[in-house]
Amino acid sequence: MSKISQLVEALIFSFGEGISMDDLARRTKGDKLLIKRTINELNRSYDERKSAFVIETEGNLYRMRLRNELSYVVEDLLKTDMRKGVLMTLSIIASKGKIKQAELKNMRGSVVYRHVKELSQRGLILVQKEGNSKVIKIAPTFFDYFDINSKEFKELYNGVKEEVEKESEQSVEYRGN
Repeated sequence: MSKISQLVEALIFSFGEGISMDDLARRTKGDKLLIKRTINELNRSYDERKSAFVIETEGNLYRMRLRNELSYVVEDLLKTDMRKGVLMTLSIIASKGKIKQAELKNMRGSVVYRHVKELSQRGLILVQKEGNSKVIKIAPTFFDYFDINSKEFKELYNGVKEEVEKESEQSVEYRGN
């Protein structure tokens, strides 16, 4: 393995949240094209060795991830320790992208104040003041916590949304008892 391969692999591994090409180039003092080739070679090497890891891009960041087919091995480690109600509140926030706290309270009840506090302390949501309202949205750490990138999340969300819309468009015929 070449020195540049070692450096690139070490940096991508060490920056779990991801590292940009600019940072890789600056830290390795390497050419971006060479670094891109090195990442491709590393991935080929991982494939040939049937490694548990792969280097993926998420936006402009490079991250080392566990291969999907091996996620069952650590599945119990990735499960959340949040209560169902807190997860329900988080799912509404995530599905809306951005929601006023008052609207969230109307949907979930006054329990949202405790949920918002907990989710904010965990760093999963951001609460911002907009005029007289508080607006809540998911934080970038949300994607790390659930080990999903924003593109995958949007695709998943859109797929679920389409299925729900199809279900609600289908009419149900009453046939009596």
